[in-house]
Amino acid sequence: MPILFVDLETTSVREPWLPGGRQIWQLAVIRREDDGRETAYNRFVPLQELDLARATEQALTISRFDRHPESHGSAADVASGREIAELMVELTADQPVWVGAAPWMDASDVLHLMHLQGLVPLEAADVPWDFRLVCVISQLLGRTRMGPTTSVGEMAALVGIDQSVYAIHDALADAYFVRDLFDALTDSADG
Repeated sequence: MPILFVDLETTSVREPWLPGGRQIWQLAVIRREDDGRETAYNRFVPLQELDLARATEQALTISRFDRHPESHGSAADVASGREIAELMVELTADQPVWVGAAPWMDASDVLHLMHLQGLVPLEAADVPWDFRLVCVISQLLGRTRMGPTTSVGEMAALVGIDQSVYAIHDALADAYFVRDLFDALTDSADG
């Protein structure tokens, strides 16, 4: 079964369906096929589609919103919300396993975007990916038996992953971090 390693950067943490709710501004996916081939996707929502007046400064600072390509006069990797939603419909057509650091939040946001773009009906009973979302942070907590407030970097080091080599809070770097954590946790001989 294919695997999607997914991460998003958003404009706030408020639920997306509430007034002023968060919007995806960067989406990154690494899709791993059954044969091990991987393809990475990195997309930025155009600035004109974002309601930045309702964004929170904290979310924009943490996610390093100043990296947005259009802020630097570039259109590299910029795609409309519709194009991003269509990409996710395509990438999830065969119900892959979704792996992330906050998979419930990210899957909810992607589903909301698909709905806003008219690609998934609101009353849809099923999600287009395997419903068993995999959270690498929960896996780390179980493996390391550290407290839930322990830093992710400290826990990752115990399974051989140095978080400092990733540009954390860049969705693509975070997707690679998630992939590497997943591999370290699932390939480990100690169970």
